[in-house]
Amino acid sequence: MHLTICFYRHWRFLTKTLLIMNFTAIILLSTCLTAGAKGYSQISLNEKKASLQEVFKKIQRQSGYDFLYSSELLQQAGKVNVVVRNVTLEQALEECLKGKPLTYAIVERTIVIKPKDTLTSAIVRENTPLPPVTVRGKVTDENGKALQGVSIQVKGISVGTTTDEKGEFQIELPENSSEVLVFSFVGMQSQEVNVRGKTQVNVSLRNADVQQQEVTIIAYGTQRKSQVTAAVSSVNGADLVKTQSLDLGSALQGMASGVIVTAPTGAPGADAVVRIRGIGTLNNNNPLYIIDGIPVNSGLTTISPSDVESIEILKDASAASIYGARAANGVILVTTKSGKAGKDVIALDVSYGIANPTNKPKMINTAQYIELQNEAFANDGNSNRNNDDPSKLPNTDWQDVIFQQGVTQKYNLSFSGGTDKTRYYISGNAVDQKGTIVESFFKRYGIRTNVVSDVKSWLRIGENMSITFDKTKSVGASGDGGRPGSLPGVVRYALIRPNAIPVYDPVTGLLTDLPPASLYGNPNLYGDGKNPLAIAEYRNNTLNRYRLVGNVYAEAKLMQGLKLRTDFGLDFYNTEQQTYSGQIPGDRTTLTDLNKSVDKFRNRFTTINWTNTLNYTHSWNDVHDLSAIIGSEYVTYSADYLGGSRNGYDIRSDNNPDLQYLTYGTGQQFTDGVLQEWALMSYFGRVSYAYQNKYLATVSLRSDASSRFSEKNRRGYFPSFSLGWNLTREPFMQHISWLDDLKLRGSWGQLGNQEIGFYPFATVYSTSNNVLQVISKGNPDVKWETTAQTNIGFDASILKNKFKLSVDYYTRNSKDILIQLPVSFTNGDAAPAYVNGASMSNKGLDITLTYRQAQRDWSWEATGNITTVQNKVVSLYKAKEQFISAGNGTILLKEGESVSSFYGYKTDGIFQTQSDVDNYKDKNGAPMQPNAKPGDIRFADINKDGILDDDDRTIIGHGLPKFLYSINGTLRYKQFDLNLFVNGVSGNQIYNEVDNIINSFDSRGFNTKLDFYNSHWHGEGTSNKTPRATYLDGNNNRRTSDRYIESGAYVRLKNVVLGYNFSRKSLQAIGIANARLFVSAQNLLTITKYKGMDPELYTNDNLANYGDLAVGIDMGTYPPAKAFTFGIQLNF
Repeated sequence: MHLTICFYRHWRFLTKTLLIMNFTAIILLSTCLTAGAKGYSQISLNEKKASLQEVFKKIQRQSGYDFLYSSELLQQAGKVNVVVRNVTLEQALEECLKGKPLTYAIVERTIVIKPKDTLTSAIVRENTPLPPVTVRGKVTDENGKALQGVSIQVKGISVGTTTDEKGEFQIELPENSSEVLVFSFVGMQSQEVNVRGKTQVNVSLRNADVQQQEVTIIAYGTQRKSQVTAAVSSVNGADLVKTQSLDLGSALQGMASGVIVTAPTGAPGADAVVRIRGIGTLNNNNPLYIIDGIPVNSGLTTISPSDVESIEILKDASAASIYGARAANGVILVTTKSGKAGKDVIALDVSYGIANPTNKPKMINTAQYIELQNEAFANDGNSNRNNDDPSKLPNTDWQDVIFQQGVTQKYNLSFSGGTDKTRYYISGNAVDQKGTIVESFFKRYGIRTNVVSDVKSWLRIGENMSITFDKTKSVGASGDGGRPGSLPGVVRYALIRPNAIPVYDPVTGLLTDLPPASLYGNPNLYGDGKNPLAIAEYRNNTLNRYRLVGNVYAEAKLMQGLKLRTDFGLDFYNTEQQTYSGQIPGDRTTLTDLNKSVDKFRNRFTTINWTNTLNYTHSWNDVHDLSAIIGSEYVTYSADYLGGSRNGYDIRSDNNPDLQYLTYGTGQQFTDGVLQEWALMSYFGRVSYAYQNKYLATVSLRSDASSRFSEKNRRGYFPSFSLGWNLTREPFMQHISWLDDLKLRGSWGQLGNQEIGFYPFATVYSTSNNVLQVISKGNPDVKWETTAQTNIGFDASILKNKFKLSVDYYTRNSKDILIQLPVSFTNGDAAPAYVNGASMSNKGLDITLTYRQAQRDWSWEATGNITTVQNKVVSLYKAKEQFISAGNGTILLKEGESVSSFYGYKTDGIFQTQSDVDNYKDKNGAPMQPNAKPGDIRFADINKDGILDDDDRTIIGHGLPKFLYSINGTLRYKQFDLNLFVNGVSGNQIYNEVDNIINSFDSRGFNTKLDFYNSHWHGEGTSNKTPRATYLDGNNNRRTSDRYIESGAYVRLKNVVLGYNFSRKSLQAIGIANARLFVSAQNLLTITKYKGMDPELYTNDNLANYGDLAVGIDMGTYPPAKAFTFGIQLNF
């Protein structure tokens, strides 16, 4: 293992890499712009009675564009006569398809031939001929934007015209010609319109959406959707933007079945937790993200959803195994926006939103606090009383003190366009989010460029580059600050601090800490909870992140159907964070100069990948379709950590942030650093075959060699195969008219996980006082974690594609999971070694149902997703059980249970009388709970041994949801559009740990919920659930039990968007092509039985090191907010 401080060497290497990349990009851009000046391809044809297949081959040779089509469609279209000279590619295609029931769309360098849409096109039959007549009109898109360059053709003859810049046209129909006009435009669905008896016709064309509907992006390429045999979910970038999420991870929530997205807190800049088909390891469960071919594992808050064109989620082994050792947790392919040939477009998107916290717990006031306190004294037989007059004491609402109205501003500006030779996309975005808790914010500024140029008919080059800076100021969002390096939770302390304490000391004017003695007869009766405002203002940290993600590539067409691509990518990620621990004014602890300190770190993460692929596609006799790819990939990663700390800061540093830096301190300075590196060398291949587009098969294999493992276990092999059957293409299915498509799929494969830390095979040493010591034990036998996944599913379309259904059932079995051995005295102080000893299983269903319909001015569509997950720990090797605690909450990792299983006692009601206490006897006839009093909780003897002890603890709940669902619906009427998004989960519980403090009353002097005041036991029959108020709590009513277990199920109206699209006529005078106003609401309504602030949470700061193993303990979490956003989108 490489453990060294080697910043100079690393920086030299990084600098050289950046210089090479920048130089390459400059050359590439110059080449692209030069090539772009050459204009469109010129096509010449002279074909008589030729098949479309023959004509397309000649166009392919002249243009360099590939074709994607069904041979059956071309045969049905018959022969054509085409004579053109030096025309554009589009004009040649229109001439070829004139009068045919076909249309086309250009997806990058591929021309997709497809039948004209019979659902949304106004298709009519030709009737009797017309006399000469002139027809005028206007063509717009579905948003009312005028379309320039739309081809209008008289069906059956070569008479036509195109629309002008206003979308208007005029055409004369010759005598005895057809009564049908054909409207076609690249990227739109063609329409045939009957003009008999009409002189004015207005037409609205709908997007063809060919890339999403006909071609699916897969690993290292694309594939016809009809031939996909793997479990792949697609998400359109436009749907991500509607969510108004600031980051890519949050925007994915509820968008695809099998994808579980959770916002752990509502804090600005917090990363969403994304899991695909459950938890498959005890270690890192993050999926692999591929952004334009560049692998990344974190930092999704640096990506603006507005820059995303589409996302594909590779869920099963057949889809993901070609990524081998990094694919066990699934793969998410992100394709960013690129320029389109045609008119240059400027797009501006501006929005402003306000946010407020919701569902704040109702707490008791000062008078009720004193009342409960005196009741607790009386219950314990204590003569003490709190005699303070509540009317003379403060009644501070601490939640109002820390919460504020949040404000979010977003700006996105993009420029795109180009020719059929060169296309470009340039965008910039800015985000400024002020959180709903004081002293918290998130800011992001980013620039993205994408340039692609076909410099030759056989050669394409391109670049993608994104530069981002973001700044996050964080307060304690969850937990109590118990984990080293974590911040105390602001919400937690706002809930536990009594209202009787003022924000500021009336004598000193400083923030209060301990209750001011001048206000109370006995200040100790009001506890010692920290001032949450002081925590927010003086115990926070600021994180700056700089990121460069980019690649340059070249793609050469070596021969018909054979392409070679080479791709060089870089992800450079720099983080800087500083924390000043100084004197909090008025705090109970007075810090000396030597106790005040600055901690600063600067970390650099660099991923470099070089990928080479050779792709071959061929079709024989319109029966056999073959696609094959082989490739290699080299990935290197380095993490360069540098930290420094110093003490010795005086009072001037407390009041001046400009003095809070390392050099200003006078005490001893400490520095530390480490450079960690790994590399991966891979070879892979995949073959897909289709017979008559009916019987489908795909096989793939990847070989990975990782430096994270010892030489004997360094290489791993990850195979997969899948089969598919398009039943609707069988003759025996042709009579079922309502069934448009039915495809059965099945797959199996193995995936790897190398995200298990750096070099667990190596024993790590350090020197202290010139003595060599073992820090952690290594295990040379450590190998890959392996996941085998089986998937069976089907895709169906019915009623002319109005309904589309996709269903998958999967089993996911992970073995050789790395687990640390129990601590042994033979190890001394060294951490024990890891072994491949654990295993885990997941199984469930992914279901997606989509409905689309359109009628005149109306159109609507809705997509529903359902996900079920059943997780189970199968084996833990020698570590049979593992306890994980946070505050009062305990989680047990145990064989046969799911991860994040809560562990504790079960309650059995409340003792109503002393005879109830006396009659609950142990095996010896004595009271089972001898210290209990009427009003205390009765705990169940689970193992029935007549003794109430730790052996009666059991599983009392599970933190992972078993059932997730969402509905995303859009309704359009003329120029209005309305989108609603609902999501929810069920089958999980939450351990409300903060209720252990605020839903009881004892000697600690903390605040209490109004719910306890209203429902607690205060006499026989008054409650059988909530115990009495007591100072002594001899029965330990607050022990970990199902008293604090609540349902985590919820259904949430996550997003509502109402938009209005202005007509072109009202905009043309001011030079705007398209304008849309919208208003949206987020988190508008949540239905749940959970009594905490919000049921959507993951792990907390105390348990951050345990990740997915400790989900669902609420220690007081920064809640999500209800937000309202107003915005405008403009195109020029």
